Amino acid sequence: MNLSTPTRELAGYLTGLTYDSLPLRVVESAKNCILDSLGCALGGSQAGGMVELARTMARYGGERGVSVWGLGVCAPAPLAAVLNGTSAHALEMDDVHREAKAHAGAVVVPAALTLGEDRNISGRELILAVVAGYETMLRIGAGIGAASHRLKGWHATGTCGTFGAAAAAGKILGLDNEGLTWALGLAGTQSFGLWAFTADGAGNKKFHAGRAAESGILAAILAEGGMSGPAHILDAKDGGLFAATSDEYSLEKVTAGLGERFLITEVSVKPYSCCRSMHPGIDAALMLRRNHDIDPARINRIAIGTYEVAVQQCGFTNRPRNTAEAQFSLPYGVAVALTDGSALLDQFSAQRIRDGRLLDLASRVELAVDPEFHRLYPARWGCRLQVELQDGQILTQEVLAAKGDPENPLTKEELRDKFLGLAQGAIGQHQANLVADMIGHLEEMDTVLPLTGLLGGKPH
Repeated sequence: MNLSTPTRELAGYLTGLTYDSLPLRVVESAKNCILDSLGCALGGSQAGGMVELARTMARYGGERGVSVWGLGVCAPAPLAAVLNGTSAHALEMDDVHREAKAHAGAVVVPAALTLGEDRNISGRELILAVVAGYETMLRIGAGIGAASHRLKGWHATGTCGTFGAAAAAGKILGLDNEGLTWALGLAGTQSFGLWAFTADGAGNKKFHAGRAAESGILAAILAEGGMSGPAHILDAKDGGLFAATSDEYSLEKVTAGLGERFLITEVSVKPYSCCRSMHPGIDAALMLRRNHDIDPARINRIAIGTYEVAVQQCGFTNRPRNTAEAQFSLPYGVAVALTDGSALLDQFSAQRIRDGRLLDLASRVELAVDPEFHRLYPARWGCRLQVELQDGQILTQEVLAAKGDPENPLTKEELRDKFLGLAQGAIGQHQANLVADMIGHLEEMDTVLPLTGLLGGKPH
């Protein structure tokens, strides 16, 4: 039997990872990711259906539990992780890593902080668990081959997220090398998440993040209890995740540069409430609107050239029927950005997408795969937007680093403003400011309980 596997090597690295070994930039990135993810989760907790979902699922929990953020109820840690992770992914505003094509924050932060509340960990332990989770999830996402994995219909936030949650939970539980190897194997055998929801606008995509958070916690608990997991979960010839779900994968990427390159410092933070593949087009639309004072009524045609995954994932409809479809319709996103000058929650509301003039403009958007942007994907996500006016004038704008990318990041003030805008509807302005301040000094906290005590919200 080959004792050296990517899973074992990764587990060995995670076992030796300590807070004191983390560079300052990594600690700061982790705190930013925690703040952003909690904002998304608190905002998402108020989204349609979440209150009833929490009430329904809470019936199957016990009396003892931890916080379900923004909803004023408690549940056992695995169940709370489902709800917190689902909320974090509900608004399509959570962070994403381009090469991995995965949303780590919506999985790792709920897993780490939910279990962390149960185990009463310190702020430093939370930061360490989050870094471990991000590195694991995003390295597996980068190695799996984002384009091939996605084009086969898999959702990497679900399939790779289980590993990140297991790594975070495993660090909190203090698993050793063998235990973490088992936990990663047990996480991988629970990998799931398919893109079938685009066929009818179903609302289950957000569940992929919540279930991945729960599956990772369960994997770590099972490993703690002595259940072994496959060390060859990624590379086995029969049933290894990479070969089973991708035609273009790299096992080497899982462990390359461990301890030197931290993928948590490379995440993109979303300023708009929709699929990240739409953001380059929306940025381009907003630039043209500002620079040329475009009247949408004068637009004859809009052409977008971008990478293949964006065309398949966000080009399936020009006339979305609900919010879920609108958040994955690049034609709609560009049309509403040109019309409203914004692409926030209101632009993707059920009421806004019923505007006939807006849908008419979206129907005039044409998408095509551009070889240049396709070649750069997934390392860079870009597009070229051309707006043809009725007088024959053609306006063009290219975007290769959308707002929120590491090359074009949100400022500290913008990140805090985003958090407060999302969180205060669930926990109030005063508590939202306290949470933001607390995360700024998270490494000084002996326990996370004061933080989680602010996240619960009022009972509904």
